Amino acid sequence: MSVELEIYINNIVKFFTKNPKDLSNLVPLEKKEEFFSKIRETASLNVEKGDEPALTKKQFIEVCVEINGKNPELDIKKNPIVLTKWGEY
Repeated sequence: MSVELEIYINNIVKFFTKNPKDLSNLVPLEKKEEFFSKIRETASLNVEKGDEPALTKKQFIEVCVEINGKNPELDIKKNPIVLTKWGEY
């Protein structure tokens, strides 16, 4: 593992340890170890490709969707009605 990768992962873990509410907005707290593992896996793939270890916004979303077991696009296709505080659309 590269030093950059370890620093990146340690910073992610440190941030979410200090800010559990932010983590709970992304994934259930009982799945935090799985979340960190997926982040490490994706960051490692980035390094293997010669990129920076930091995940892109899209990669972060993909990790969260995978852990939560939801695909927003499929959810919209199943139920195209979206409820908001202003009404349905």
